[in-house]
Amino acid sequence: MGQYKHSLLEHYNWLREKTNKLKTLEEIIRHVENPEQINLEKLEQKLGLPREILVKTIERLYGPKTQVSYKLYHWWQEPYGAKRKISASYLHTRISEAMKKIGAENPTQLAKKLNIPEGKTSIIRDWMKQSPTITAKTGVLKRILTILNIPLEELEQKKAILDRKFPINLYSTKIAKLYTHALNEGSLILGKTPTQVTLRYVNQDPVLIRKFIDTVKEVGGWAKILPPQKPGFDVYTDSVTARIVNAAGLPYGRKTITDPPLHPRILKDPQLAKHHLHITFLEEGYATFSYAKDRLQLIIGISRSKDITEHIPAETLQELLKYKGQKVQPTKFFTKQFIDDIFPDLTPIALTQERRLIEDFLWKEFSMKLEPKARVSYLHISLDGDITANYRIAVRSEEAIQLFKEIVFAEPLGTWKEYRLQKMLEIYDEYKGRRLTPEEKQEIKQQTPPSHIPEKWIITKARQLLANEAPWINDEQKIKIITRWYKSRYENE
Repeated sequence: MGQYKHSLLEHYNWLREKTNKLKTLEEIIRHVENPEQINLEKLEQKLGLPREILVKTIERLYGPKTQVSYKLYHWWQEPYGAKRKISASYLHTRISEAMKKIGAENPTQLAKKLNIPEGKTSIIRDWMKQSPTITAKTGVLKRILTILNIPLEELEQKKAILDRKFPINLYSTKIAKLYTHALNEGSLILGKTPTQVTLRYVNQDPVLIRKFIDTVKEVGGWAKILPPQKPGFDVYTDSVTARIVNAAGLPYGRKTITDPPLHPRILKDPQLAKHHLHITFLEEGYATFSYAKDRLQLIIGISRSKDITEHIPAETLQELLKYKGQKVQPTKFFTKQFIDDIFPDLTPIALTQERRLIEDFLWKEFSMKLEPKARVSYLHISLDGDITANYRIAVRSEEAIQLFKEIVFAEPLGTWKEYRLQKMLEIYDEYKGRRLTPEEKQEIKQQTPPSHIPEKWIITKARQLLANEAPWINDEQKIKIITRWYKSRYENE
């Protein structure tokens, strides 16, 4: 009979747990308006559930790629092994006060009074010997403070954390600007452990490298330039900065697969939106000339890529895999219906949002609608057999050109792409609005600066802006590594 009661009790507990989980699922579904971008702090306030439970439930409900966001990033959200430097005077005082309140004179007595293993409190002895700072792992620090009933947020309120300022406002302008750089030319790399993460940023333009390094410093982190091993400047950041960008909404891994959105602040702040479009034009954009009935057109656009392998019909995929390592035109492999109906639905989220921003600005400033949709300009078949579609949005109207002119040159950075666009605008103003002769077209071609950055320009700017971060820039052989890609690619032009 006793076993029956015990079994019945276990079944009741299991049923109650299942019921509670179902209620949690129902509550989350009821309060989540947009599954693509879930604000965790609002859910915490509405449901009163621990963050860990919410995150696990959300991932189970909407999938592991769901963008979960929250406004503040606290020190205790760092991985267990992440080390913090704490003010010794603060921690010594608070530990002594807390132990006295419990009635313990040392860690051994503390363990006995709280009926916990002494090994869980022995670290206190080491901390009391350290001065003026105490180096502590996040998980251990969190455990000791919890044992002593010291509020975790008190370390932030008293500014006792010395190596980084917490909490970090993930919706701040500084974080949103860093997020844009990371979304465009960065990559979040996850190592073997949660503490071994970094944000990498690669670019050919020294001006943008300088801008990225300064932006990282503004959020409290550091960024260093790696010794040259391949074309382009390669920068990496501290692990805290990488985790902050991840907490702000950018997933780890290949962006062509994770398909991340823009930072939420960008969608709500017009000035920040223009800053984003400016930086994105410099990092992911292009400008080119074309002709319609011998009349000059200036086209300005932004491009992003997305892995579409799983959406391609099996027969078509087999045909595409014959072109590994190459770029191909989609019209050679897909029907017009597939291109018109399927490709638009697969447009990268960020590019869709950027198109909406441009459309909103055009309507607000010129009462004009943005007609062109994003289109696939080419497909790239990797050696591993992944199919990546390059999506572009392009504008060519006078109003759109004026909008980008205002966005790009409101606060110019001095990049090569800005210099080139300025020259192209001057050429466009001189030749637009009339039929052009072959000779005039040749003049335009000769006057237009190249899309690739000249080697001399890279070296000069690098020595002006990056010499302190990368002394090897003054080494002629090493700096040539940065530019050799251009030399091999354009030497026949």
